Amino acid sequence: MMGIPSYDKLEEFSRVRLSSNFFMRDFLYSEIAAWHGLTNLPHFPEQAIAVGRKLCEELLEPLQATFGRIHIRSAYRSPEVTTSATRISSTAPATRQTMPGISGTTPMRMENGEQLPAS
Repeated sequence: MMGIPSYDKLEEFSRVRLSSNFFMRDFLYSEIAAWHGLTNLPHFPEQAIAVGRKLCEELLEPLQATFGRIHIRSAYRSPEVTTSATRISSTAPATRQTMPGISGTTPMRMENGEQLPAS
């Protein structure tokens, strides 16, 4: 699937269970996107689900088992939101337009044009 073409598909996507305690909807909210009227949805939902599941299984679930219930405020940032946030504030932390574990993603450049190093 390329993108999310309808509200029904968005609802279906947001209800995807990533692990026993987390759903995709837990990861999609962005204050920057809401403030600026941007859409914070992945262009490649299947990849977002795969990476989200890996994050939950390898990090979030063990953290929650150790420390108790955790709440995810935001975990995904679309390229549009990242670009907007970087453009809006030169003091914003440097970010990358990549998805951990997914090859073929492009490093993002900082506002001054400098490419961020590979992680």
